Amino acid sequence: MRQRLLFLVKLLVSAGLLYLLYRRVDARALAEQLRTARGGWLAFFFVLLAANTLISSIKWRLLLAADGIRQPLWRLCASHLTGSFFNLFLPSTIGGDVYRVADIGRHSARTVNTAASIMADRLTGFLALSVYGLVFPFVARRHIPNWDARFLLLPALALGGLMAVAAVLWEQRLLRRLAGLLPARLRAPTMRVLDAFLASIRAYTRVPGVWAASIVIAFVFQFVAILAVYSLGRALGLGLHLLPFCFFVPFITLMEMIPISIFGIGLRDTGYVWFMLSVGRTRADAAALSLLYVAATLVYVALGGVIFVFRRSSPHRATTAADE
Repeated sequence: MRQRLLFLVKLLVSAGLLYLLYRRVDARALAEQLRTARGGWLAFFFVLLAANTLISSIKWRLLLAADGIRQPLWRLCASHLTGSFFNLFLPSTIGGDVYRVADIGRHSARTVNTAASIMADRLTGFLALSVYGLVFPFVARRHIPNWDARFLLLPALALGGLMAVAAVLWEQRLLRRLAGLLPARLRAPTMRVLDAFLASIRAYTRVPGVWAASIVIAFVFQFVAILAVYSLGRALGLGLHLLPFCFFVPFITLMEMIPISIFGIGLRDTGYVWFMLSVGRTRADAAALSLLYVAATLVYVALGGVIFVFRRSSPHRATTAADE
């Protein structure tokens, strides 16, 4: 009942935001703007999404390998794309991560360590988003005539939260103390899971350059994501400079992570409205960019659904790292 009520509240938040943002947008003009989108730039968008699937899978493979888990790149790409499919069709981005943990954990027989690699992946991505959000407002200032300094608050909070999580993982004693407060029947299994998880975090530190390489890859990934949204802006003929996208795309991505809506719907649109108004464009342009992004992304991640169905229907066997 609690989950249903929470889902209903998120649904109402999304619907309310969409109504407030777009109630005066001309639907016919919006449809015409989307209909006349340039196909070449749309194709470039899909190429960039595919590149980011590969880039993210390379980073994931690097983290896994540092912990002694060897997996072929094609499997990680398939798992990542299927996870992206679940991210859009489940009420939380956690759903895709759960699938990735279960999928690669099944093949490696090290589920907890796989979960640690995904958390490290997320943390480096979070760092890139926060830094882009704090640096590019100053770089792109002349291209954002209606700039609001309050936009810096969200990336600053994100970076502060990231530093707190990193400190807890580095120190480790706080997590062990919290686990020690659990009832006796839960304490021992929780400590075993925690030990395996923290062992993976230490493993990344022991291999030279893993954290540095992961962070560099995370920044590359986020820049490619920025280029992808920029290509949609070019497809719609918005005529905007790339630099404002370098702030607003990470900013909107951070907004989508706030767990008060369904799939980020409403929050994402709010971010695009702020984006367009800040650069002198209209709510209709925001609606067009947001809708085109969602529609094109759905087309791409549908491949993950096809992969999931194919893998479920095909005979397969679990393999361990030693089998690869």
